[in-house]
Amino acid sequence: MKRFMPTSQNTQPGEFRRARGFSLIEMLIAVAIVTAVIAVVVQGITKMQRRSFVEGSKIDTVQETRDFIDQMVRDVHNVGYPPPKVNPNPGANCTTVNNANVACGLISFSPTQIKYEADLDGSGTVYQVWVQLAVGPSGGCPCILQRGATTKAQVMAGTNPTYFTEVNGVLNSGNGAGAANYTISLPGTGSYTTYGTADVFSSYDSNATLNPVGTCTTALACSSIRSLQITANVVPSFIDNATNTFQVTSITSKVRLNNVAIGL
Repeated sequence: MKRFMPTSQNTQPGEFRRARGFSLIEMLIAVAIVTAVIAVVVQGITKMQRRSFVEGSKIDTVQETRDFIDQMVRDVHNVGYPPPKVNPNPGANCTTVNNANVACGLISFSPTQIKYEADLDGSGTVYQVWVQLAVGPSGGCPCILQRGATTKAQVMAGTNPTYFTEVNGVLNSGNGAGAANYTISLPGTGSYTTYGTADVFSSYDSNATLNPVGTCTTALACSSIRSLQITANVVPSFIDNATNTFQVTSITSKVRLNNVAIGL
């Protein structure tokens, strides 16, 4: 009796069956699919990182600006102390005698700079504080809002304050007449002209009249000013890639000055 060996339907007796693998076309298709998936994932991660940078920069800028304005408000609350009437020096006043121990309150005002005198730490030492808008590195805005303080005695000796506190990315540089002192230069497609004309500093008298004296450079000339307002239109360091624009945040604060006796 003959014995028959089972054979594959697709093979002939005596032939070895070959193991079938991936063809070149299948490999190329698989690589293309994997590459497309990785590209989508990387693109999503990149967008998330850019968004994170933008939002983080915006938060930092807003917090920095709020801290700066809060510092100014705290300063102004102490403006005019110690006043001439409680000063131990006879005849000390803010009209004819420039006394290092007398805080004369607001001594200079313009839409881009204010100067005031106060006992900032309760020690009896009179400090002079300068808050001003400085032009940016590009020669225009975004500009820099600066605050510097030093003792009045040092200012009288010719030493100007050193600016340790700053806010970057300020767009507004109003001149008090509805125009901007500096042009705004930012990349992207956004238009920021309307933000630039706002005054950084505004003043009001007891009747809420806006900028009653225009600009002033002495305590006597500034004596009718009873309230100060600071406005900062700021942008973060990173552009929003989704809109190709910078996100502008406007922060405003108003503070009332104490009545300062100019003379005895």
